[in-house]
Amino acid sequence: MSPAAPHLPMPLITRVRVDNYKSIAHCDVTLGPFTVLLGLNAAGKSNFLDALRFVRDALLDGPAEAVAARGGWEEVVRRVPEPARSCTIGLEFYLPAFPPDDRKPWVGTYEITLVPTAATRPGRDAGSGIRIQREFCEMHRPGEQNGTDAQSFEVRDRPEAGRRQSRLELSRVADTEPFFKLHGTLTDMFFYSPALSSLRAARPNMPTAGTLKEDGSDLGSALAALGERQRERISQYLGAIVPGVVEVGPTDPSADYIAARISFATDGHAEPHNFRAESMSEGTIRAIGLLTALFQHDARDGWIPLIAVEEPELSLHPLAAGALYDALTEASEHAQVLATTQSAELFDRKEADLSAIRVVAAEQGVSVIGEVDPVSRSIVADGLATTAELLRSDQLRPVVDPPAESADQPEADE
Repeated sequence: MSPAAPHLPMPLITRVRVDNYKSIAHCDVTLGPFTVLLGLNAAGKSNFLDALRFVRDALLDGPAEAVAARGGWEEVVRRVPEPARSCTIGLEFYLPAFPPDDRKPWVGTYEITLVPTAATRPGRDAGSGIRIQREFCEMHRPGEQNGTDAQSFEVRDRPEAGRRQSRLELSRVADTEPFFKLHGTLTDMFFYSPALSSLRAARPNMPTAGTLKEDGSDLGSALAALGERQRERISQYLGAIVPGVVEVGPTDPSADYIAARISFATDGHAEPHNFRAESMSEGTIRAIGLLTALFQHDARDGWIPLIAVEEPELSLHPLAAGALYDALTEASEHAQVLATTQSAELFDRKEADLSAIRVVAAEQGVSVIGEVDPVSRSIVADGLATTAELLRSDQLRPVVDPPAESADQPEADE
């Protein structure tokens, strides 16, 4: 990715349109710098995030490999109430100017549509069971849609050959202006899905380490790479979540192996007590991992443009919601933050902005996603009920616009 600005003045992904991906029949969702997908279990929140992750994985590894990694076509396309014949993921984006090359930002649209192929059809590659029916990209400067800088491409009906790493067109042109900026930004999206064992593990202290992995590994190295101010912010937030914590950091940075460490202040003792990652509670180590993901070096400096987090409140007491909300909001000043939660306690506070919520609900096995409906907004504003109370009673509903008619109808393979 090219050198990036320290923080994004606008969200990276401004709008997401999904048709027939997993449980999502159709959604058209706008995103801000900080957006929370709020809904009950199995509503489809994770499927929305995975649609974005699918775009990243397809650009990195090829669409056939991205489909195979999810269990094949039948696990990707919507199957209820009737099987769909195609799936589409479309993104509208804003890319800030990257000095010294760019004088203005870029905006545009990137969209891919997948359809199945018959493995025995003559002239088609067998094995993957998919082909890219359409891939479209258009980029322009704001206010100059038909200007000299505008760039676009459209590719139709490109078959994929088995599970080889076939490339999307955006990956093929990623070394040309201005597509390399979009490709680099989309492939740098960070989907944080930690494993408890990875968060706790001490890892080899390598000179090139310093970035937290999506599975939570290299936490100690990431903490060691933080600047003093960022480590202090993490310590302050963790102290609000876990009373008594005065410092978060790595174990000995000069040792062969490195892990996370916390210091507790103890009454009657001059020196704080230190605890390594393997001795921490699940809630504590998960909170450290989350805070590190939000404030790590690459996110702070703009190399990670979007951070997606599922259930940041996992294993934490509801009273920690306030500190989590503040941390997520602060992190959205330097990277776009997208989170899922089934706990509305994050927004049960006066300063919480309900416009950041996108409600996710399941209706007859199909996910619907939209902004909080006006009635619910009014109820919360008038103090008649909290967001959490509406969610628990399943009265929090999304505002959903009907899908627009598309001129591109998928053709069925024989």
